[in-house]
Amino acid sequence: MEKSSFDKFFRNYHFVGCAVRAKDIIYLIGRKEYKVTADGGSPTEKRIEKRIFNIILKNPENERYGYSGVSRFGKIRVAVMNDPKPYSVSVDGEGQVYVMGSGLDNVESAIEFDDGKGPQRGGVLDIKAVDGVVYGVGWSRSVCKREGPNHWVPIWNKLPVPKSKSTTDLNRYGFRAIDGFSGFDIYAAGGDGDVWHYDGKEWKQIPFPSNMMIHNVCCGGDGFVYIAGHGGTVFRGRADKWTKICDGIASYWFNDMVWYQDKVWATNDYGICAFNEKGEQKLDLPDFVRSSTGYMAQGDGVLVIAGMYGASMHDGKEWRSLVDLIDLYKKYGRNS
Repeated sequence: MEKSSFDKFFRNYHFVGCAVRAKDIIYLIGRKEYKVTADGGSPTEKRIEKRIFNIILKNPENERYGYSGVSRFGKIRVAVMNDPKPYSVSVDGEGQVYVMGSGLDNVESAIEFDDGKGPQRGGVLDIKAVDGVVYGVGWSRSVCKREGPNHWVPIWNKLPVPKSKSTTDLNRYGFRAIDGFSGFDIYAAGGDGDVWHYDGKEWKQIPFPSNMMIHNVCCGGDGFVYIAGHGGTVFRGRADKWTKICDGIASYWFNDMVWYQDKVWATNDYGICAFNEKGEQKLDLPDFVRSSTGYMAQGDGVLVIAGMYGASMHDGKEWRSLVDLIDLYKKYGRNS
């Protein structure tokens, strides 16, 4: 990457999310670096500047990168919607929405909060595209579905709101994650082992064999559902049959978990791992990939990983660096 491209697009930013629109069109969520004050203080998340980057790999470098700046957004999750053309949908915890791609590049109306009518009733902790449609989940077993520009609908369909006496008690229930094999076969989970299945009309609670705090759901290409909790404990199963396949394979929880090339891949700020029905699988990764750990996404036959020190991609055959921040700062210095 030329210095002019680095200075204009990526200098002073690291990555806190990613999405795949096509094998040659990648979205990255950038978060600006900030200086901690003398007394150890830091800005609130909404005061930290964000950028939504798009990388078009087939273009020459002077046309390869682009971004849109977003302000007053909290922690952002991103997915790709097909409606009918593909574009990125970025949503923060309060339900603020930014869309980008296929002629779109703007803030939309926030996903309305309403305990009774929705579309959301517990914030938006995660979003995921299932069959090209973006779904969002949050506390109080909140589930919403995007049906088009500025249009989200609740699909909690008689999902009971847990009766609780405190916020701490309410956090024992979902949802923190969602994924699906199709719009008629969706799993949502969170809280202390709170797992539900949606068949396109009704929700059914799943008898999950653990009360661990759930953070991730991944519907695998092998037809099974993978559910992970704090510390990298992972269960594999469907309906009422579940088996623990990994126990404590990670520090803290995973930020993202996806299916790619016959196994589940998972990452957080501290590393990357993979597993299947036989348990954890050994990975032989280049250093620039390991330095990219943090967040991941897959689609169109590629896997993208993005984090504090860069972004990289597996193109189906080999790894390639998208943005190597360590190398770029070493080459061009910390100051522009």
